[in-house]
Amino acid sequence: MPEPPNVPQFVEDFALALSQLGFPRMPARVFSLALAAPEESLTAREIADRLGVSAAAVSGAVRYLGTLNLIRRFRTPGERVDRFGLGDEVWEPVFAAEIAAYGPLSDMCEQALQDGQLVGPGRDRVAETRDFLQFMTGEMSELVRRWHAERAKR
Repeated sequence: MPEPPNVPQFVEDFALALSQLGFPRMPARVFSLALAAPEESLTAREIADRLGVSAAAVSGAVRYLGTLNLIRRFRTPGERVDRFGLGDEVWEPVFAAEIAAYGPLSDMCEQALQDGQLVGPGRDRVAETRDFLQFMTGEMSELVRRWHAERAKR
C-alpha cells in the first residue's frame, strides 16, 4: 500500500522530535513509521525500504523498541517473516514499564536510608528521590486509569 505523501515527512519530523528528547535516532524513525503507517504492521524489509536504511539498522532498532515495549513482533499465519506493529495500546505499555521500574529504585533508596549508609546532602537527595519515585508511581497509575476512562467514552 503506498503511503500518503505526508507520511514520510511526519515520520522524519516526529523522529527528530523524539531524538531531541534523547531517543536514539534509528529507533525513533522506526517507531514513527510504525505509528504513522497506513498498515497495522510492517515487515523489517518494508521498514528498511521505506526509511532507506539497512536491514541491520532495522534489526537493532526493533530490538531496542521491543525492550521499551514500544513495538511488538509477531507472525501472521502463513507468512514466514516477522511483522512489527504497535498494537491497540501504543503508550500504556511504556508507562507500565516505567511504573514497574520505579518500585525497585524506590526500594533501593529506602534500603540505603534505613541502613544508615548515607549522610548529609546525599541522604537528603536519596530521600527526595524515593519520595519522588513513590509519588510518580501513584500519579502515573492514576493517569493510566483516567486514560482508560477517557478512552472508553470515545
